[in-house]
Amino acid sequence: MEEIKIGDIVQLKSGSPKMTVQRFIGQGNDHIGVKAIDEYYKMKGYKEGDVICQWFETNQLKDGVFAKASLAIVQ
Repeated sequence: MEEIKIGDIVQLKSGSPKMTVQRFIGQGNDHIGVKAIDEYYKMKGYKEGDVICQWFETNQLKDGVFAKASLAIVQ
């Protein structure tokens, strides 16, 4: 199985819009703002390695956090 990387196009295995992998929680913590956002996500129940994705919905940029196991790479 192919490993998900930043920039990959993914979808939820259960179906969703195509989304772009922006980054992973816990990666890039050398930036204070990113570290603070990751701590916020962890307080909400997400964990290291969860995937932050972005997509457009009716010309509006959306984002969300998903477990790697719930995503499939779009070929």
